[in-house]
Amino acid sequence: MKVCFITHIYPPAETAAALYSKIFTDELVKSGIEVVVITATRKEGQKSAERDGNLTIYKLPLKLPIPVDFAEFLIKITPILNKIYKEENFELIHSEHLFPAPYAGIFAKQNALPHIITIEGVSNVSVYSKLLFQYHKFWMKRLEFDILVSWSRFLINDYFSKWGVDENKMSVIPGAVDTKMFNPYIDGSEVRQKLSKDNDLILSIKPLYFTNALGIIHTIRAMKHVSDNYPDCKFFIGGSGRMENYLKHQANKLKLNKIIEFLGWLPQRLVPNYYRAADVIVDTFIFKHPGSVTVLESLASGRANVLTEIECIPGENNVPTSDIVALSKPFDDKSIAEGILKLLENRKLGNKLGKNAWQFIKKNFSSGVVAKQYMELYETSV
Repeated sequence: MKVCFITHIYPPAETAAALYSKIFTDELVKSGIEVVVITATRKEGQKSAERDGNLTIYKLPLKLPIPVDFAEFLIKITPILNKIYKEENFELIHSEHLFPAPYAGIFAKQNALPHIITIEGVSNVSVYSKLLFQYHKFWMKRLEFDILVSWSRFLINDYFSKWGVDENKMSVIPGAVDTKMFNPYIDGSEVRQKLSKDNDLILSIKPLYFTNALGIIHTIRAMKHVSDNYPDCKFFIGGSGRMENYLKHQANKLKLNKIIEFLGWLPQRLVPNYYRAADVIVDTFIFKHPGSVTVLESLASGRANVLTEIECIPGENNVPTSDIVALSKPFDDKSIAEGILKLLENRKLGNKLGKNAWQFIKKNFSSGVVAKQYMELYETSV
């Protein structure tokens, strides 16, 4: 079988989303499927096509600013898809995200090809997410596809079904994590030595855009309570984005600049080492999330995690449970602080939760498990 996988984010981009796309296609190739990837690039001087065994990657150069690059990607796919099809003769199109799906669906119908779409998430919070929300709402019931895959059940229940998408054509398959890269056996000692060898180390790693920042603010405020009990603790925030200076201002305003440090952007290859260096990892969602890859990565590390009791894990059941993490209430600084303190005071509990989380990830979200579910869809569609 030969599959055309269309995604606007793929390595060499160093993000969790790019890594997910790569491990997914690697699993398909490992299982004997030929994969043709069509993706975007912002790096100069890259080849427009690369072939490595059963994996071929076509790269479309993007020039427009990131907030509108999905439109540029759609425009550039339109003339090239027919050319690639003639050269590659693939049997199925898999659109990752909605951006390429409108034209890919038309093309698939014209050429009698099955079309599968994966929708990772939809939110309606920031100005940018509201724009994308309306884009999804407009297109979802107008698309040509055989199966629409959602990362979470709540997206189907809260949005897609209400928008008129046929429930018989929808399926839930979660996102995945590379358990060879993120696991409890990674050595974090060098990072620990560099950051805070004598302090209790609390960590959060997220892109610092609007919705993430609104959650991180509550962790920053929670550190006021935590530091009263553990004055030598340190909170490190990894990631970059347009809200970084705002978060720094909030930390300074609360006079927490001595215990809170911003690490800036971290290459994805180093993130596992940072997770393993931490005593407690914190992720404070305040809005429903269809499934965060960064949560899967931090849980796979085997470290003690604090998560807010809100939908943030992909799959049929989206709310984290108390057997894998310490739960806190959204928007509640004191509750978040209590979760952190609970794990700092009871290391045995933290170790137990970390081990449970690792087993949970291996069983449900490893790249091989998730890819197998897609391969079953492919086989029934072709």
